[in-house]
Amino acid sequence: MTTQALVSEIQQLLDSDLCESALHLAELECRPQLLDGCVAPKERLALLRAYCSCLWALRQHRASLRAITEFIASPVRASLAAEDLEKVARDIAHVRWELGEHDLCLAQLRQIPRSHRTAKDLARMARCAAVIQSADAPELYAELLKRQPNAVEAYAYLNSLRGTSGGGGGRRQQYPPDAGSYHGVASLAAARGMMLRLEYRAAAAEFQRLARRHRGNAHVLAQQATCHYMLNEVQKARTLYEMARSLDGSLVQEMGVYSGLLAAVSRDPHTVYRLGNHLLKTDQARPEGWVAMARYFLVRAQTQEALAIVWKAQTLAPDYAEAYYAEGEIQMASGCAEEAADVFQKAHELAPSALTYRGIVDAYVQCGKYKEAFLYAKEAAELIPRHAGALAAVGIVLSHSPESHDKAAQLLEAALGLDPRCTEAIAALASLHVATQQLPAALALIEKYLSENDSDDMYTRYADVLTLASRLPEAAANYTTALTLNPDNERARTGFDRVDRLMHPNASPESAGEGEDDPGAASDDRQQLSDGASGEDDAMDQSMHEFDRSDISDGIL
Repeated sequence: MTTQALVSEIQQLLDSDLCESALHLAELECRPQLLDGCVAPKERLALLRAYCSCLWALRQHRASLRAITEFIASPVRASLAAEDLEKVARDIAHVRWELGEHDLCLAQLRQIPRSHRTAKDLARMARCAAVIQSADAPELYAELLKRQPNAVEAYAYLNSLRGTSGGGGGRRQQYPPDAGSYHGVASLAAARGMMLRLEYRAAAAEFQRLARRHRGNAHVLAQQATCHYMLNEVQKARTLYEMARSLDGSLVQEMGVYSGLLAAVSRDPHTVYRLGNHLLKTDQARPEGWVAMARYFLVRAQTQEALAIVWKAQTLAPDYAEAYYAEGEIQMASGCAEEAADVFQKAHELAPSALTYRGIVDAYVQCGKYKEAFLYAKEAAELIPRHAGALAAVGIVLSHSPESHDKAAQLLEAALGLDPRCTEAIAALASLHVATQQLPAALALIEKYLSENDSDDMYTRYADVLTLASRLPEAAANYTTALTLNPDNERARTGFDRVDRLMHPNASPESAGEGEDDPGAASDDRQQLSDGASGEDDAMDQSMHEFDRSDISDGIL
């Protein structure tokens, strides 16, 4: 069968909606010839496009992308004319568009010389630029309008800019009645703009409207999930992420952020590993899978391996903010707060978010740079009003100054009033009560919110305070609960050993270490715990910082 006859037969099957039969034929006939150096390059390109058409019809876009990239990376590239290479660039751009990777779609189409761009190329470039809010979106739409004066979408976009500039006061744009194709692009661009301005509640509502108009759109659901994650609505965010992944098994967009959520809330590190492994199998050229794998090693406390992998993600995508944010988490876990502050700043410059604000504040607090931390915390609280995490961040910074303890307590209580699941507010307020020798208040606070925050960290903190209050049997029970939830919780294990020494001061040297030789060991244990709880540089203070770091990925700020 000649190449032309084979391509024609595949197209007939596709036109008859026999897509699986068409793909089966393409697998049998096209794939072998794509690797055959005896077949002319133009014929191989025609076979490739026929094969990819079958994959597109079945929405196997990631598989088609692999086929195209493997083909174009082979020696056949040197034999293709410039016109053929432009066709390949358009095919790759089409796949990127279908995958919702608008930045990569735009970059691919920019490789086509300006004089060779079709009206369809310009329309797709303009849409991508509008969605990612590229500065050249107006220029591209203007060029499209020159090429096609009846391009309603271009007219609507440029008219919207005139309607909201100057003294328009941001009035609502009236679109032409037949500009339906524009509404989806405009809504998506508006929602993303809200995310960049940290208007997460409004952005989530806009994505929800988009999801109703475009049912089954995984990319919209994933971005809606990120908005809820930034608002600390973790369970809702996780549900939406999983819905998006079930709709599109090759979804990559927003999965770097999702890996941060899983690393923060999942008690099984292999959940993060499975996500990262799936993303890398889907597309190793994207950074999201590498970020997820870096977080897996971070959860396993293998920070050097995590750093090496996250640097790989940064090399693949130097402008991907989540890769720098993940490095900040790793540097914090390694005790390198200065380095963490630098990379959090880099992430913030690329894409400011509730997470980057929280990362910067935590890093500066750990460095002792409270003035800088306060400025960022205050800015976040102003940009995200009625956000418990942002309010708590200001309280956490103020809690490090004895003169501001009362104000800090008020802010932390207000944060809990907004969101009783704001774990960093509970932790900071409990530590503040301990620092001011108000142990009953600290215990009452944790007991009040423990049912809604039943993590191993919270049980460990509760046990710490019970130890200070000399309620040792209860402390031991709560350390045990923490270890049941997370057997790798070293802080809980250390605390349990401490309580055991306090409860059994006359134990044998083998079981009590040096406790028998030093009668004051039990007293020293209590003193060390108390000093740490009041903010000194020892075990309890370290536990506070560790607790805060574990919540960076929750998007609570």
